[in-house]
Amino acid sequence: MAKTKREIAEDMKIIDIVIEILDARIPFSSQNPDIKNIIKNKKKIILLNKFDLADDKETKKWQEYFKKEGVETVLVNSNNGQGINQVIKKIEQVMEETKKINAEKGRIGKIIRVLVLGIPNVRKIFFYQ
Repeated sequence: MAKTKREIAEDMKIIDIVIEILDARIPFSSQNPDIKNIIKNKKKIILLNKFDLADDKETKKWQEYFKKEGVETVLVNSNNGQGINQVIKKIEQVMEETKKINAEKGRIGKIIRVLVLGIPNVRKIFFYQ
């Protein structure tokens, strides 16, 4: 675990946005407390995976909580790929201002570097077509 944390910290130098995958049924418990310290002020999106197994009312409360914390959320189901298109749109939305700043500096077409994180058993496998 220590080696992985060091590698993630090193990767932060080139990462534009972090996607943290949490279990929608237990978002707080499925969050690695070290991640917040490692990613510091990077832009972040939280994917609430397995949302189809979670209580809808509780999921909405969690989305509101994260929104108050300044973090966008997307509901996904990694088993069937539901929500993945919204992840791509959300990345583009969150990075829109950065892309404008880059364009003003002449950095048109700069690749957005995304790091996907999550504790074991939250299913980090997604299908994209």
